Amino acid sequence: MLHSRSLSLALLVALLVPALAWKGENGGSVRLIAEVLEYAESGDIVTIEGRVADSTTGSGSLLVAIFEDASGQVPVAVPDSLMRQLDVRTGEATGGQRYRVTGRWRHKQMDQEVWGIQAQQIERLQTP
Repeated sequence: MLHSRSLSLALLVALLVPALAWKGENGGSVRLIAEVLEYAESGDIVTIEGRVADSTTGSGSLLVAIFEDASGQVPVAVPDSLMRQLDVRTGEATGGQRYRVTGRWRHKQMDQEVWGIQAQQIERLQTP
């Protein structure tokens, strides 16, 4: 009986550690897109790096860029104030240009069923 409780407690801790580690970072560390998709909760500040695979318009004239890395894809709502940071127009990809994006995890300005990043900062990275 004691062994079963210890095993259950160990399993619970193992499941909680990634989520707790995620919360401790407060958006400062670059995360894989797959990690953001799995662990981010409404309002979290997240940072990713990747390329623009596609782009479209969201509500109004808002640009929604689909960013990708080796682990997955995520939509990023790009406000007018940051559009000039991207080498992209609606319906285009950026090719080899990589970016670092920091923003809030939410679904505002996206389809109500689609979560993504509301960009607050976009930085062009040096291409190798």
